[in-house]
Amino acid sequence: MRRGSIFVVIFILVAAVVIGASQFLRSQPALEITVAVDPLARDWVQQAITSLNATEPIVNATRRVQFKLLAVDDLDVWQGQQAWTPENHPDAWIAASSLSVQYAVENGLPLAEVADSLARTPLVWGGYASRVEVVTQGGTKPLDWEAVAEAAAAEAWSNIGGEASWQFIKLGFAQPQRKIGGVAVLLSGAAAFNQTTTFTGNALNAAPFREWMRPVIQAVPNFATLGSDPAATMARGTSTVEIALFPEAQWLLNLRGMTGNEPVVLNYPAYQVVLDFPLNRWNDALTTDEQRAAVESLHAWLTNDAQQALLGSFGLRPAVGEPAQTEPLFAAGLASGILLAPDYGQTVQPPARTELQGLIQWAASNQ
Repeated sequence: MRRGSIFVVIFILVAAVVIGASQFLRSQPALEITVAVDPLARDWVQQAITSLNATEPIVNATRRVQFKLLAVDDLDVWQGQQAWTPENHPDAWIAASSLSVQYAVENGLPLAEVADSLARTPLVWGGYASRVEVVTQGGTKPLDWEAVAEAAAAEAWSNIGGEASWQFIKLGFAQPQRKIGGVAVLLSGAAAFNQTTTFTGNALNAAPFREWMRPVIQAVPNFATLGSDPAATMARGTSTVEIALFPEAQWLLNLRGMTGNEPVVLNYPAYQVVLDFPLNRWNDALTTDEQRAAVESLHAWLTNDAQQALLGSFGLRPAVGEPAQTEPLFAAGLASGILLAPDYGQTVQPPARTELQGLIQWAASNQ
């Protein structure tokens, strides 16, 4: 046989082996990897997983993988409502906050960190311009905890120079016993009152703090009515919520609807809780090398330039760096007070889990 013919035969054999191996891999059941994610990042993670699955990923060069998304609120995990067990648990978890992961580990969940952050969104104060003008005394005070707490204690707009037709002051934030955004509000408020980023002793259950915080909580008309996305409810107009403290992403996604009512003014609080969306994987004696490799491949996908560039479309900031001025949602928010590179203020440190749970329960009893 001629040398050229031998090369042709070898090429055909190799191609046949490659095709056969590829067909064999496709014929095998895929390894399903379940990824739990807080609803604040669900839409971004869903599009990322859909595009990743479309590439037909393979781990260890032998096993096809398909990723499946499960929306789970952070609090359901670390407060125990979501009963993850060795027999029933996701393979990976994208919490909204590293605080939640810390508490979940303290509560006995076997988690291993894969990435400390996939995306970020800070807290932002905001309100309809007519109301902000009154609360901030014509802009002489920042739209932050001191001004808002004073307004809440006054109860009615007419008591602080607003129009009597506005009636009672209506504040908005997520329900603390259900949503991490609401927990972040409590922590930001506690830090502002105590003028500290760390809580010692009885800072969270001290009577002066709780008396100061109670009118703020009670100024929320109805947490049930606000729903899972209180910013979307606020976009209905001033009759629902007038001043609020939400994660920045929720402002950006709903700002167009709000400004259709009247201009909105935004401001970043001095005591900040930035939601950082860490990625963790389940890590116990039953976790396989294939599962570990699959979660690592998910990490690589979510942190590649293309997926990070898509975060702005969902109102989120990249894990590293800041959004471009050309990012539509951020660009649209500049006129209201959104900053591409804000002063994130002082970062609030998580208190002991039992102390925070006590504060959450107290807030629930005063709604």
